[in-house]
Amino acid sequence: MLVHERMSSYPVTIDPETSTLVALNMMQYHRLRHLPVVNADGHVVGIVAERDLLLSTSRHLHTHLEVAEVMAHDVVTVEPQTSMGDAAMLMARHHFGSLPVVNEEGKLVGILTESDIFRAFADLLSEQKF
Repeated sequence: MLVHERMSSYPVTIDPETSTLVALNMMQYHRLRHLPVVNADGHVVGIVAERDLLLSTSRHLHTHLEVAEVMAHDVVTVEPQTSMGDAAMLMARHHFGSLPVVNEEGKLVGILTESDIFRAFADLLSEQKF
């Protein structure tokens, strides 16, 4: 099973100059815990987690912060042809909740989340006869 079979295509994204409050509102509206941060060319330049936004907004109540100030800059990505097993091991090893999926040019084409991994695992188990 490959990542492209289970990833969410066309993920919600945000640009680095967006306010952290706007980003948090987007996450809550779309019920997301991670947002890939992309530049104008569609390349992944970061990822921001809901917990990072919650911490930053609670610590800086009266300060305008941009996503670029709180996002993770060193983003680990996978390609659509990566095996689900390799992606799951990568997520488990690094304690990631999601992995941006990029094409050969480095442009974002999807996102793989813990929920995607869990559903794939559940589907595999339901196909097994015990």
